[in-house]
Amino acid sequence: MEKLLVMKGMSKSFYGVGVLHKVDFDIAAGEVVALCGENGAGKSTLMKILSAVYKRDAGKISLQGQYIPEVSPREMHRRGVSMIHQELNLLNDMTVAQNIYLMKEPMKFGFIDYAKMNKDAKEILTRLGQDIDPNAKINTLKIAQKQMVEIAKAISLDIKVIIMDEPTAVLTNIETEILFDLIKKLTSQGIGVIYITHRLNEVKQIANRVTILRDGFLVATKDVADVTEKEIASLMVGRDVDDSIAEDFKGNSSDIVLEAKNISDDLLKNVSFSVAKGEIIGFSGLIGAGRTELMEIIFGLRKLRRGSLLLYGKPITIKKAKSAINKGLGFATEDRKATGLVVDRSIAENADYVYRIKNKDSWILFPRVINARVKKMTDRLRVVMRGSDQLVRSLSGGNQQKVVLSKWLSADPDIFIIDEPTRGIDVGARAEIYTIIKDLAKEGKTIIIVSSDMVEVLSICHRIIVMHEGKVTRELSGDERTENNIMHHAINVV
Repeated sequence: MEKLLVMKGMSKSFYGVGVLHKVDFDIAAGEVVALCGENGAGKSTLMKILSAVYKRDAGKISLQGQYIPEVSPREMHRRGVSMIHQELNLLNDMTVAQNIYLMKEPMKFGFIDYAKMNKDAKEILTRLGQDIDPNAKINTLKIAQKQMVEIAKAISLDIKVIIMDEPTAVLTNIETEILFDLIKKLTSQGIGVIYITHRLNEVKQIANRVTILRDGFLVATKDVADVTEKEIASLMVGRDVDDSIAEDFKGNSSDIVLEAKNISDDLLKNVSFSVAKGEIIGFSGLIGAGRTELMEIIFGLRKLRRGSLLLYGKPITIKKAKSAINKGLGFATEDRKATGLVVDRSIAENADYVYRIKNKDSWILFPRVINARVKKMTDRLRVVMRGSDQLVRSLSGGNQQKVVLSKWLSADPDIFIIDEPTRGIDVGARAEIYTIIKDLAKEGKTIIIVSSDMVEVLSICHRIIVMHEGKVTRELSGDERTENNIMHHAINVV
């Protein structure tokens, strides 16, 4: 098969530290190549070199047999290479059409031709099978629609290669199927799709080949048909990965720590559940099921309109996060970069923040005392870092998530809510975070997990509460914990 894109001997260093070492990569027209590896393996660096965000230290790139010198990102896009980042790059206060044609607006008599722009945008969206109003503001769209706008933006020029970075991280199963159908349409037009993901079942489902990186080196490129998910995972981490089902709860199920009774609002409908000391329960369901909203009510980030909360059998009222922290709750939110961390601050500043809220007198402590306290926590969670003064932004996704956990664990909560604990994290770091969660439960901490990953909740949760459109549709334990059962109750079809 003739190659559409060839990258040979790609190397890159930052501050004298090599992050890519003579990596080769290629893709044919109409092919989907999955790019896999742990966070820090070099996937993003390789793709940022391809999209001209980074300059390469060594190596050659050719597109349709033509050598590509160092160019600007805009020029690389003009030549037919576009990248859709995991964190969508759209302007919320502008319309769909304005985002699609930003910096390449059609002109008429020296002015932007809005009629043509809207018409062209509509044609592209229709071609993608999307009924999205070109005049709609981005901030009115759902996340899946925003992603489709990013794809429309990418193919608004004569695109040849499109890079998708964790495209299903925030999509429901139905939305994922729509995306997969769209990828098939793109490849049928001869477009090459580079698909970065940590979800290995998707690799088997959508890709023709898989390229695996580890520690900046090329490990293997294989036909997907010739390799199992477990073999891919082992190549990624250099060891076998355990994906077994969680054991049954061994503690005292009558030792109830937190109880919610008939929680209701505009979305939630009479949601009730309880969780015991040392138990790990998971909340599963499609996006929009109300799982995160329920957790935000429990933690005081949303108003409790109807229903009640009991802590150790006594009614409680939590109106703000500080009150929740003082009552022994912790909440690691789903978006670590937006609400979990201040990425332009140091590890120490982030990891010690909640401790200082809970312990008012700690604000006057010397930096060496704070650093010692942070080191104790980051050592426990095995955060890979140069030092506690390192900026969080420079860490891999897995290590950033460990800093989020460090931040909350420093306050020693009795109840720990973790929303999407491993979103965008590689299988190696994922296994480490699962071990941390299980160890906390063994210490008597109560853990509540919200996750869209069925394998995740099955592998770490003693019980699974499935929600659909604001209601609890099923509680699963023991042998009932299966992917089929979760999916059936998540779509409320049994």
